[in-house]
Amino acid sequence: MTIKDEFVPKRRLGKDEYFMEIAKIVAKRSTCLRRDVGAVLVKDSHIISTGYNGTPAGLPHCTPDTCVRKKLNVPSGKDPHLCRAVHAELNCIIQAARHGTSIEGDTTIYVTAFPCIDCTKILINAGIKRIVYLGDYDSSNDVRNALIDESKIVLERYSPPEQKG
Repeated sequence: MTIKDEFVPKRRLGKDEYFMEIAKIVAKRSTCLRRDVGAVLVKDSHIISTGYNGTPAGLPHCTPDTCVRKKLNVPSGKDPHLCRAVHAELNCIIQAARHGTSIEGDTTIYVTAFPCIDCTKILINAGIKRIVYLGDYDSSNDVRNALIDESKIVLERYSPPEQKG
């Protein structure tokens, strides 16, 4: 018997699955006490930057003592201005800019949560063409949803492929 005879092809990840799996790994770097969010910015099928939600670079990470939202018991999705963290989507754009990487063109962002209204506006202005998101995060915002519709950004909820077993 040869190696060729024993070879059983494995299932290769599709691009959306590959990039979303990376976004889930990136989320594990989050310094937020409430929610781990990761994002991967992709252009022409190549990763150009990653980002996760956390405090601005060089500042102390969130703690129960520094998290105003936790102290005031602010519900998820409400009063985002009280948060010390920079969102994952914005960190992706910042990292690309800091390294001089253009995000112009056919760019997709893979994010583990539905973008908030501020991130949606930033993604529109940055020229992102497609948003692939994993989980919901206050997806009922009518203004945000109208902006997405008007901008012609392709918005897709990610659903993993069915595993054959």
